[in-house]
Amino acid sequence: MSGDDAQARDLDYLNRRRVSPQWSPFLAALAGELTAVADPTAARRFLRATGERMARRFALPTVETLDELETQLNVVLGGMDWGWTRLAAADDHILITHGACPNALDDDDRRAWPPLMAEVLAGAYGAWLAAQGSPGGVTTCRDPSASPLVFEHRV
Repeated sequence: MSGDDAQARDLDYLNRRRVSPQWSPFLAALAGELTAVADPTAARRFLRATGERMARRFALPTVETLDELETQLNVVLGGMDWGWTRLAAADDHILITHGACPNALDDDDRRAWPPLMAEVLAGAYGAWLAAQGSPGGVTTCRDPSASPLVFEHRV
């Protein structure tokens, strides 16, 4: 997917949804506190575990193809207003593109939230793929400040 296609898809998605005003200040404050007081490694582990818990809470049916998995993921993500995803098989990993991530928080002047949300999503994607049979994979975000976010799931 080209950058222009991803941006157009983001704009379409965001025109229909946005981060709720009731949660934006809270998430910005949470991000600020986590980055100010928590050990970075412990914070990443906590956020990934939170993403894993979200994936278990929104368990997917077993599917046979990446296209079917992408469809199921988009149902869950769309239901939570968490954006959209595209999956692609690469030589030795699965490439996960995640757009329209709820990263734009009104009170997040330091942009502390995007890397934290990337950790939550990495945990969720890793758990969803593990539930589909991926043996002990590791999911990482290439650049947590990018839009869309791009993850690699490697086994």
